[in-house]
Amino acid sequence: MRIGIDLGGTKIVGGLVDASGNVTGRTKIPTVAGSGYAGVLADLASLVNEVIAKSGISRKAVERIGIASAGQIEKYTQKIVFSPNLGWWDVPLKDDLERETGIAVMVENDVNAATYGEWKFGLRQTPSHVLGVFVGTGIGGGLILDGRIYRGFSNVGGEIGHMTLNPEGYRCHCGNRGCFEAYCGGSYIVERVRGRLREGYRGKVWGLTGGMIELLNAGHIEQAAMEGDELCNNLWAEVVEYMGAGLASLVNILNPELVMLGGGVIFGSTGLMEDAAKAMERRVMPASAKGLRIEKVRLGEDAAIVGAAYMEE
Repeated sequence: MRIGIDLGGTKIVGGLVDASGNVTGRTKIPTVAGSGYAGVLADLASLVNEVIAKSGISRKAVERIGIASAGQIEKYTQKIVFSPNLGWWDVPLKDDLERETGIAVMVENDVNAATYGEWKFGLRQTPSHVLGVFVGTGIGGGLILDGRIYRGFSNVGGEIGHMTLNPEGYRCHCGNRGCFEAYCGGSYIVERVRGRLREGYRGKVWGLTGGMIELLNAGHIEQAAMEGDELCNNLWAEVVEYMGAGLASLVNILNPELVMLGGGVIFGSTGLMEDAAKAMERRVMPASAKGLRIEKVRLGEDAAIVGAAYMEE
């Protein structure tokens, strides 16, 4: 038995995971980033204790704790080199949590963990060439190549959200211009519309939020586009085209058998996956897409938890 934990910017979710990917003793707590690294570390240790107590097992029965965290993970020490959600730099989470709990710990990038969890437990390890694309606040990617998670030379491979689609395009938070994420990431989409609303734009999207623009999300923008809102129609058409272009580029490079789409923007929309797939088909090389399937992820919130718990070394 292992414990898997999804360490996010707003919440921490963990549970006991068996070898079949079943999660028990699930526990969710808020991420109090303002308490600093020491505070979050203490909360993680408390969550581990709660999961064990809920599950009714002995501490010795837990083989390992797997942590799925946003950011870049150092290859050998598993330090979190940089976590944008938490504002951490070079924190030794593995070593510190092992000391706090007395249990072996493995730290993995959250999208790698989610992709691996979907592949191992949702897909039952078939097919062997899979691309995971998670469209939420930003865009993250995970790769299964020849049946193994691909991390790259220095453990930071799969940063598909920061491939350049337009070198003169929108500014990305990474400092570059025209990133896939800057065109299709949820926070970027929303902020473009929110900015126009602050300037006085009053299309259908204003009514969908009840004038409360801080509640605006990508689903509102898609709905407004469907209802004929000019601003949202133009923006959503851009999102679809760039999503299709990004997927086409990835499929041409990687030639996967399956593309799994997940994240809040995918699940918060009604037709983005299907529309982006059509846009991809107009651009992709036919041989690269032969036999390709595009599906939504199956495990939801559990994907990162089970993936972190059973991620291969």
